[in-house]
Amino acid sequence: MKNNKYKILVLSDLKEKSVQALSYAAKLSKEIDANVEFFYVKSAIEVAQIENPLSAIRLITDVGNQTDKKIKDLVTPISKENNIKIKRTFAFGNVKNEIQNCINTSQPDIIILGERKQKRFNFLGDNITRLVHKNYAGVVFVATDKNIFDSRGKVSLDNLGLKNSIANYNIKPKKELMA
Repeated sequence: MKNNKYKILVLSDLKEKSVQALSYAAKLSKEIDANVEFFYVKSAIEVAQIENPLSAIRLITDVGNQTDKKIKDLVTPISKENNIKIKRTFAFGNVKNEIQNCINTSQPDIIILGERKQKRFNFLGDNITRLVHKNYAGVVFVATDKNIFDSRGKVSLDNLGLKNSIANYNIKPKKELMA
């Protein structure tokens, strides 16, 4: 059985641009026949700063349930609107390590990030965009407020430089999987 679908990975911080990045991925997936995966990671330090192990486990479970609901509320309308299935995952841990693990596991063809406002003084910032560009050789898009859709609401492949085909980019070749 052949699996020639492309894979799009949306890395999100669940902030204001997440809907924009996910909508962009959903529309692009319809144009290039791709699967979409949504990934969010929350720093473990933000979750549990409690010394009691049972309280920490309960807190992690509660935060996990809240995070799952928040992601589901974000993904479900976009999934239904575009009539595509979007795989959603999240993790707690070191943000950079978890993102790197997700990229290595998922092996996407395209990674989409939401545009973030620049902080005035960001000396020790996490700079996820730089991390992704440094450790990922494929196509990375940052969803912005610029109009990338055509008049019918479809992704404008011409604006993305994908007019002829997505193969114009340095994307790893798809392997044929045997059933």
